[in-house]
Amino acid sequence: MSTVSVPADLLNFLKSLASESRLSIVLLFLDGQERTVNQIAEAVGLGQPATSEHLSILKQAGVLISRKEGKEMYYRPDRAKVIQTLETLNQMLRSCCD
Repeated sequence: MSTVSVPADLLNFLKSLASESRLSIVLLFLDGQERTVNQIAEAVGLGQPATSEHLSILKQAGVLISRKEGKEMYYRPDRAKVIQTLETLNQMLRSCCD
């Protein structure tokens, strides 16, 4: 039986989405709008420190990117990275499940 090696970036991506709170955060962006930490915290019902920690994990995993404007940090999905990672997952699933 052979073992399949999962790329670290794919593993981190999947782990970042394994939290209900982080998944709720990601789903906020389905409308295409970027949001501040406070807007995200209010929308998902978490405190600002917990939201910041979740955003950090999502950013490190390549799910979100951020930009700073004044004192505010704005977040949005990293569309290119998400598409690339999902294509990698798709290829892996096709190779094992076709």
